[in-house]
Amino acid sequence: MRRNTGDHVLAAVPLAWLAVLFLVPLGFTLVYSFGTSGFGSVTLGFSLDNYAQALGPLYLQTFLRTLAFAVGTSIACLLFAYPVAYAIARRSGRFTVVAFALILVPYLASLLIRVMSWQILLAQGGPLERILRAVGLLRSPLTVLDSLPAVVIGTLAVYLPIAVIALTVVLDRIPPEVVEASQDLGARPSSTFWTVIVPLSRPGVATAALLTTVPMLGELVIPVLLGGNKGLFLAQAISTQYAQSQNYALGSAMVVLLVIAVGVIVALLVRLTRGFDAAGAERGAG
Repeated sequence: MRRNTGDHVLAAVPLAWLAVLFLVPLGFTLVYSFGTSGFGSVTLGFSLDNYAQALGPLYLQTFLRTLAFAVGTSIACLLFAYPVAYAIARRSGRFTVVAFALILVPYLASLLIRVMSWQILLAQGGPLERILRAVGLLRSPLTVLDSLPAVVIGTLAVYLPIAVIALTVVLDRIPPEVVEASQDLGARPSSTFWTVIVPLSRPGVATAALLTTVPMLGELVIPVLLGGNKGLFLAQAISTQYAQSQNYALGSAMVVLLVIAVGVIVALLVRLTRGFDAAGAERGAG
C-alpha cells in the first residue's frame, strides 16, 4: 500500500507540472480563440470569426505551406538518417559509441549558434560560396540565404541527429536471428532489407517522424535567421499576431489549428506502429 501511494505521488508531480505549464495555458488559448480581440485585449465570447480569418485566403496558404514544409522536410530527414542509422546499428560494431558521440557533437552548442553558423556559411561571399567557386561549380553570387532552400538546409542540419538516434535504437533491437533466417531461406540482401528490416523498423520511423515533424510545425528561429523573416510559416504569423499586432484572439485560433494538426499527425504515427506492443511483450517474455 505504501509503495502504491509513493508511486501515485511520484506520478502526480510530472502530471501537475504538465497541467500547469501546458494544459492550463492551452485552455486559455482555446478560450481566447473564440473571443473578440481589441488591441492588446480579448473580450470573451463565442465567435468563429477568428477561425474563419485564420483559414481565409490570407493565412490558409501559410498554414498549408507550413504543413507541407514540416512533412516534406521530415521525410527528407528520414531518407538521410536511415542509411546512417542502419550503418551504426548493423555495421559499426565496437565503434558504435564513437559514432553516437560524433552525431551528438553539434548539441554541445546551442541551437542559436548552430543556426547562425549556417547563416555565415550560406551568406554571399561566405565559405560555401568560396569553395564552390574554387571547384568551378559556381560563377554567380550565392543567393541561397533568405530563401526557403536555406530554411530546409538549416532544418535538416538541426533535426537530422534526432532522427538518426531514434532510428538507430530500433534498428539495433532487431534480432539478428530474424535476418539470418531470411538469408537462410534464400532471400537476397536487398529482399531481406525491404521485407524484414524496414517493416520491423516502423516504430523507429514513426518516432523519428514524430520528433522532427512536430517541432518543425512550430519552428521559428530557423525561418527567421535563414529565411529572412518573410512570414514563410505559421509560427512567424502567430508571433506577429502576439508580439506586434497584439491580436491575441486571432493568434490563439492559429495556435489551436496548429495543435489540431499536431494531433492528427500523432494519431497517424500511432496507427503506423499498431501491433508492435504485443510483439515487444512477446520478445520480452521470451
